[in-house]
Formats: sequence, C-alpha cells, structure tokens
Amino acid sequence: MKRIITIAILILPVLFVACDPNANQGNGISTSVVLSMDKVDIEVGQSATITAKVLPESLGMGVTWSVIDEEYASVENGTITGKALGVTYVVATSSDGYQKAACLVSVNPPINYSVSIKDEMGQLLNAFYGYPGMVEKLQVEPSDEKIHTYTWSVEDEAVASISEDGTLTLKASASSDPAYVYDGQTFLKVVTEDNQGCKIPIRSTILNGIRVNDGLYTPAGTPAIVQKDGTYTLNVLYEGAMGPAVIPADDYVLELSNTTDFTLEKASGEYTVTTGSLTGVSSKVSLSLPCQAEKTEIARLKIDKIYAITAQFAGSSSSTLTFTWTKGVSEDDDVAAPYTLYLYKDEDGTDLEASFSIPAGDGCWKGEQPRFVLSGLAPGTNYWFKVAQTDDPLAIDSPLIPATTDAFNIVMVSADPASVGDIILAEDFGQMCWGADEITKAAGYDVATSSVAYNTDTKKSFTSRDAAVFVKTTGQYAQRSLTAQAVAKKESGCRLAKWAQGQYARIYIGPGYLFLSTKSYGTHILTPQLTSIPDGMSAKLKVTIHAAGKASGGEAAFAVQHGGSFYEISHSNQTNKNKVDLTSNVKTITFNGGISNLEEFEVVLDGVVQGDRIIFGPTSETAAADSNMMLISDMTIEILELN
Repeated sequence: MKRIITIAILILPVLFVACDPNANQGNGISTSVVLSMDKVDIEVGQSATITAKVLPESLGMGVTWSVIDEEYASVENGTITGKALGVTYVVATSSDGYQKAACLVSVNPPINYSVSIKDEMGQLLNAFYGYPGMVEKLQVEPSDEKIHTYTWSVEDEAVASISEDGTLTLKASASSDPAYVYDGQTFLKVVTEDNQGCKIPIRSTILNGIRVNDGLYTPAGTPAIVQKDGTYTLNVLYEGAMGPAVIPADDYVLELSNTTDFTLEKASGEYTVTTGSLTGVSSKVSLSLPCQAEKTEIARLKIDKIYAITAQFAGSSSSTLTFTWTKGVSEDDDVAAPYTLYLYKDEDGTDLEASFSIPAGDGCWKGEQPRFVLSGLAPGTNYWFKVAQTDDPLAIDSPLIPATTDAFNIVMVSADPASVGDIILAEDFGQMCWGADEITKAAGYDVATSSVAYNTDTKKSFTSRDAAVFVKTTGQYAQRSLTAQAVAKKESGCRLAKWAQGQYARIYIGPGYLFLSTKSYGTHILTPQLTSIPDGMSAKLKVTIHAAGKASGGEAAFAVQHGGSFYEISHSNQTNKNKVDLTSNVKTITFNGGISNLEEFEVVLDGVVQGDRIIFGPTSETAAADSNMMLISDMTIEILELN
C-alpha cells in the first residue's frame, strides 16, 4: 500500500459534470470523458501514464491535459511526473470543452529501504536448506528504523509452509530423483506494506544414503563396508548449505532387513548399529518419516574384512575438479596403497575422460589424506570420479562420485571501448590443462601427442623442442615454470603469452592454478594491458579472483601499474626484468584457509586508465618466506564506473 500525503484541496464544483443545455449525443457534442485510472501514487521524479476516452467514441475526439496545482506534478499527453511532495488533480478536458474528468495524484516520498531475512540466530539468509519436518522461526530486518508490517508466502506449499509470524515448516515432498528420498525446492518471499520484499530459495531434502561413523556419504546401492564385531553410528543427511548435514535422529525412523547379523538401536539422539561375527553378510537400511507408512531403501551395510575405498568431491573451478578419498582406518592406510583414478563423462562409467596411476606411498601426499586435482575440463560440465586400488584384486572400488565444473566465460582483452558493466578480462588458469599445454606452446615447444608420465623430474638442461623434455625440466607433477619462457623467443597467440610476471619470475603452472612465489622470492602476475578502457577516461574496476594462501592470515596485494614497459611472458627478455609498483593504488586481501582452500575475493580499484595493468601477488616484491606462496585459479575484471 502506498503512503498518501493529505493536504487541503479546493472544492471543484464543476469539474466532473457538463452543464451545457445544448449537449446531446446526436449533434456531435461530447457526453463524457472516461479515464483509465482515477487515482495515481508516484514518487518525486517518477512518472505514470493514464489514458482518456471521449464518449461517444464515434466522435474520435481528443482531450487537453492540465494540472490543478503544477507545484506538485506535471502532465504531458497523459504522462504524469511527480515534482514535489503533495496532492493535486490532473484534468482531461474534451476538445470541444464540454466534458472533464480528473485523476487524483499523490506524490509520495521515495521508498528508500530494503529488507533481509535472518534465521533464529540472526544470521543473514541467502537460501534456506533443511529436511522434512524441520521448523525454523525466521526474522525480517529492514534497513531503516521504522516499524513495518510483513506478509510471508511460499510459492509451493507442498514443499513448505509459513505462518504469519514467520515460522517456516519444511514438508516431505517426494522426489523422482533416485539420489534423494525427498527433494522439494521452492521460493520463500516476504513483503512489506510498501511492497518492498526479499526472496530466497528453499530446499527440503533427505539424501538417499547414510553416513557411517564420521566417514563419507554412502549413496544407496553402494555397500557401506563395515567390519565384524564392531559398533557404528548411522546418520541420515540432507543437502545443507555448506554440504551434507546430519538430520536429528528423532525426525525419522531407520529399520534393517537383517536383524540376525545386525542390531540397530536409537540412543542419545542417534542410531547405532552393532555387527555380528560373520563376514560377507549384508542388510538393507530403510527410512520412513514419522506417521508415514512409506519406507524407502536408502543404503546397504556389508560386513567384510576389506575396507572399500570411499571417494568424496572436494572442490571445483570452471575447469578443475578436486577429489579426496579414504581406504582404511588411518591416513597411513590411505596413502600406503597404489591407486588408479578414473574420470568419466557419463554416470555409467563407460565414457572415460582421463585416468591416472598413482604409485604406493607417493610423496606428494605428505602423509595426509590423498587429494587429487583434475584440470583442463570443460566449464559447466558433469563428470563422475572413481578410485580403484590397483595392487589388491579383493579391494572394493569407490562408487562413482558426481561433480560439476563451474560455469566460466573467457574474455580476452580488446581494443574496442568498453562500457560500465562490461567484463573486460576473464581468465581461468585451470584451463591451461593438466599437461599445461598452453604454457608449453607459449614457450615455443611442440606439444607431445602422447601423455606425459606422472611425477617425472629429471632436472636436466633442455635444448630439445620436444614437449616431454620441457616437462621433465620445468618441474614435477606436470608443472611448468613460466621462467622457462626466457629461453624461448616465441610470439604465440596463446592467451597467457600476453600476461607478464614481476621482477622475480618464479611462477609455475600446476593442475588448475598458477603457483606464485617461492621461499626465496615474492612473485607477481600482471594482466595484459587493459586496452578496452575508453581513451581519456578513468575507470573504477571490480577485480574478482579465486585464490589460496599457504598460511592462514597471510596477505596478498592488488595494485594498478600505470604506464611503464613490461616484458610479456612470451618475450625472450621476460625473466627478472619487470619492475613493479607496490606502493600506490594498492588493495590487500587476507587468506583464511590453507593452500588447498580456494577462496573468492573481490577488490575495487579506482583511477585505472587505458593501457594500465593490474598486478596480483605478495605484498612485498623481495620477501623470502614460505608464507608468500599462493595459488590463483582465475581472475575476472569488470568496469563499475567511467569518469
């Protein structure tokens, strides 16, 4: 409902009635004027349009528009524009002057507040994830200090309901997706009396599977391998905002099909299963909701002496997927075995995208849970991952784990002038591939047609233009050192060739990222020249990256590089030649996680002109410390303002 400002208006005694005694419908004289609206609410500077019809319509007669008090509003051809707070009338008079009609116009203060939705703990909600039967009392927080009235609603009441006071109840919406027992999705909306509102997605799910102890999620159809004479905790999960989360045991019922070799109890708010002394036996695990007769098989338990490999999706970029897995009861067991990794393009595991063989006890694990990055993948694409132990014919492979790469559009620098809102540069370094073919080309090497052996590192001088020799020379794990560009006078069309490094060229390409800095040098990556900023104008830019720092609490810097001459990566004089400025127009970020935790960061840089570059890397050019090491997966630059 719009606010109405009331002020005194003079009585208009002849405004609506035609009093001419000669007016009649038969001699071509108008009989009335009809407006499309008789009341309009607008704000200062806003406009609304009304239409007028002169009767009888056969006359084809028009109207003349006017405003009783032009201090508050103006009108032109029926378009009313608010000028000042107040109330007036817009009048439409028939062309013959006999008939009039008026529209009340209320010019109101602008609505300049917003509302947000919070949970019971006062945390801001961009989405709400839960399970059938979950109840949450939601709150509304306006950006102003006024008291408002709120109206709650959900689009699909089969998925959730909400009361007038904001109490949200999720429901059991059956899913056709076999990966879920229930998977209901809809939207929640709250609006004020001014029609100001907030809308967030809601998801009510129970995953079709279980978690055994603190292990990984086990989908239905895949046996959860347990050992004889053991006791295990079983949890049912829902697709929580930060990953699968546990549903309280009181909100569902679990049953086993085999009660001879397995015993199931609910105690202390969770389910526990105790196994018997036999091996090779199994049991179905069925789930039902309270007061519902329907039961759904969600998992299987199998008693065995052998631990199955359990894989888990760990992270993604537009061209990179990361997976972890466990095999035994400790991290030592996990790294002790040799593995073969498979990535498929289909959920049946028949269309192979890539495979890698990992030797037993490989040093790259460093005694920690195995973690593997697969790069050079297509953006926004579904893949399926599997791990097999290659030295034990009795070992049980992991189930196929689905994962999807992020959507990302590459944008190369252009000489065409850009506008506000344009993305002027977007680069995903993960698309440089596991074999880093692009940097190999940029160095002037012919990419080998055969696959590069895993973990090769001969460290010998190279003169051959064969890519495999280049790989062995420039680092293990198929990394490529950008420093090697200095020996190759190759001007290529590759995207990365137009970027540059800082004074100390110590950047490496790894699987899915650029690796910046070493123990001895701080290292920076510089964008190509931003040639699409219009000539003679200054731009405010938003720079977004996904990056990780070796040390939590470590800092990285962005800085604008005005003018100057920089040798690009493809140039023969690139190494240790570029002088960078880390003292002016600098913004810093702080890493919160470790080197394997890619985070999203945004900074705003002002005063950027045509031909400038943006630099990213350590806050010091010469610092020698492990804490300088960092990864960058991608970078996007958008124009926010032009002046």
